[in-house]
This record gives sequence, C-alpha cells and structure tokens, in this order.
Amino acid sequence: MAARQQPMPSAWDGSIRSPAQRYLSVEGCRVKYIGPGSDDRDTAAVRANHPVPSDCPIYYFEVEITSRGRDGFIGIGFSTAEVKLDRLPGWEPHSYGYHGDDGHAFSGRGTGRAYGPIYTTGDWIGVVLNRIERTIAFTKKGYDLGVAFEGVAEERLYPAVGFRTPDEEILANFGTDLAARPFRGDLAWIKAEATQRLYSRILATPVPRCAKVQNVIGELVFGYLRHHGHWDTAAAVARDLLGGAVSVEQQDVADMQMRKEVGVRVAAGDIDAALALTCKLAPGLLEADPHIHFRLLCQKFAEMIKAGQVAEAIEFGREQVVPLVAAGPGGGAVSSAAAAADRELLEDATALLAYDDPTTGPTGYLLLPGHRGELAAALNRAILAHSGRSEDSALEAAVRQAGAALQELKRSGHPAAQLLDVQAVLQQARDPQQQQPPGSAG
Repeated sequence: MAARQQPMPSAWDGSIRSPAQRYLSVEGCRVKYIGPGSDDRDTAAVRANHPVPSDCPIYYFEVEITSRGRDGFIGIGFSTAEVKLDRLPGWEPHSYGYHGDDGHAFSGRGTGRAYGPIYTTGDWIGVVLNRIERTIAFTKKGYDLGVAFEGVAEERLYPAVGFRTPDEEILANFGTDLAARPFRGDLAWIKAEATQRLYSRILATPVPRCAKVQNVIGELVFGYLRHHGHWDTAAAVARDLLGGAVSVEQQDVADMQMRKEVGVRVAAGDIDAALALTCKLAPGLLEADPHIHFRLLCQKFAEMIKAGQVAEAIEFGREQVVPLVAAGPGGGAVSSAAAAADRELLEDATALLAYDDPTTGPTGYLLLPGHRGELAAALNRAILAHSGRSEDSALEAAVRQAGAALQELKRSGHPAAQLLDVQAVLQQARDPQQQQPPGSAG
C-alpha cells in the first residue's frame, strides 16, 4: 500500500493559543514581533502549520529578514509540537535554531556555539533538513554555512522562527508557489549534492564475502557476459578478475550460438527452421509447452498466408494449429488465461485470410518485426527454462530485486528511497565522475 501523502508546510500557524502569541502579528508567511522585548520572558516563537513530511528526504525553506528590529534577536530553525513557544528555536530540547544576533547555533539548551555570521535586515537564510544524513544546515544569501546540527532524529519537525525585541520581522518562503515566488537559493544543486553523497556511500559499501565465492562482483559480471554470449569479454573477466577459477565452456558457446540462430530464424519468418533447431537444442520442449508450440505454429500459419499459400495454410491450420489451442502437457488443459490468449491469437491469424495484402489488415501486426521479435524472445525463455537455466543472469536478477526492494521502501515512506533510482546507481558505478545523477530532484 502506498504511503499516504502528507501535507507540506505552507504558512505560519497563527491559530495556536499561547500567552507568547500575543507578542506576534502573524499573517500567512509574514511574522512581526510586537511585544515589549524587555527580557527573555518576552520571547515569542511560531511554527509552521504542518510538520515536514516524514518521507521527505531533503526539505528546504527560506526566511527573509525584512527588519532586524531593535537587537536582531531572531532564531530560525525547527522544533517539535511539544516545544514551548515562549522560547527561541534551539533553547529547548527537540528544537534547533541559528540566531541572528550572534551567529550561534543552539540545540536543546540556552547556550549555543559559534556557527555562522550574524544576519540582519535584507539578509535571507536558507534552511536545509536532510533526513537521510540526519542533519540541519543553513545558507546565508546562498552561501553554504555547512552542517549546523547532526543526529537530528525527530520525526515531526516544524519549521520555526522566534523573536525577542521590538519590530523584528521576517517573511518565509515555503516553496508552495515557486512560479510566483521562486527560491533564491539553488535547491536543485542542494538536492543533487545530497543525492551524489548518497550514491557515493552506496557504491563504497563493501560487498560481503562468501565462503564459496571470493569475488562476488567478478562472478556476477562473468555470469552476465556468459549468459548473453559475450564470450571474449567473459573469458577476459574469468582470467583477469577470477584468476581462472571459472571458464567459458564450449558447450555454452554452442548452445548460445544455436539459440541466437533460432531467434534469427523466427525474426525472418522461417518457422520450420526454428522448430527444427528448437527440437535439437531442447528435446521435448514443444511437447512439454504446448503454448509456445502453438504460437510457433500459428506464426507459421500467418507466414504461409503472407507468402500466398492460402490453400495450404487453411489445411495446415485445420490439421495442426487448431488442435493445439486447448491442448496441454500430456493432453491436459492449459491455464484458462493461456487458452484464451491462444484463441485470440488464432482469430487474429485467421483474419489475415480476408486481405489480399495481409500486412495491411488490422491483425497485420503478426507479420511485423516487433511481433516476431517478441515471439523469438519468448521461445528463448522457454528453451532456457526447459534446459534448467534461468531466463536472466544472476546480475539481472539482483538488479530486478534491488528495484523491487527500492519500490517497497518508497511505499513505506523511507526518505532515502525517494532520492534513489537503481538505473542511476548503475550509471554512477559506470561513471563515478558524473556530477549530478539522473533523477536527483526529490
């Protein structure tokens, strides 16, 4: 089940009933301090109307300082819903703040540490919550100030801003209407850098050793190359990466060459030759799999019609094609889905008889390269399965499993999964110098 979409922060929440709120004028994304500002007891903070969604990998918002007020005691950051609103962000546990009067970063206590420059009227601060790395960072006028807080584990964090002296005022941009109010900072680059770091960590993760296989990556690459008939490269991998522990068997080469020839024959419409090669390469397959046998005979029927052998095609269809529609292994019935597909295919093939040029009819697709190629691929899969071999190499199976696992992580709301793409990871493995991975925006 897909994770329910969570609302994004879109404005400051001026509806919260708190004594400190009487010191604030809240209007959408704008907040102004209107309190006395005599001492810390006059502090007032406000948080956004929604927390950052838990599955959001990189969250960014900006705050413009429209007025520093008397002393510029403005704090910008995040806090949970339980944090008191009569304290600046960072002064209480589960809150984080970067303060404009001294440039210090505060996290759960009233004393901060030196972090960045002060900020004042006309400055704008970018705030970055990275749930993957569990960090909060800030920028000033687009300049990266680096990570301010690490180990940020709270699930429900609200953007927050606090004030302490009269006339302090800010205007936030939560990115809800970027066409009208685009971010000043380069959010695309922030996300791209975070994605690049994530990919780098994945690629740097060591592959566990196996007692039986010393070089897992080498074995996977060798198996892929052998499976797809890249014999020379497979032999080089076996020699250079695997130290001759494995080798390319001549029987594998012969089988692959014959399977390729079967595909060539099907693609050319020479079904008789394809059938003969199949019987030689995988004895008993056609009897064991009447569905693929039927598809081949139906294709022969269509090819005969295309060649103008109409009378012969009708007799062939009546004697050899039709009896296979409902036949199964050992005379049993095939699955209902396969039987229905067979009947539909036979109807399409029979419809070719109505046209002088069967390729122009609505079922002329049967004689096109695309359909022949799909049939050749299906036959190749059937030959491999009948021979006790996988349709895919172990590497392809691993990639497919990784894709399925990633989709499951996305459905469960894992933030890192929102940035990842299996094909992009593979591209990174091939081209480590790539600066911005595909699909990096998340």
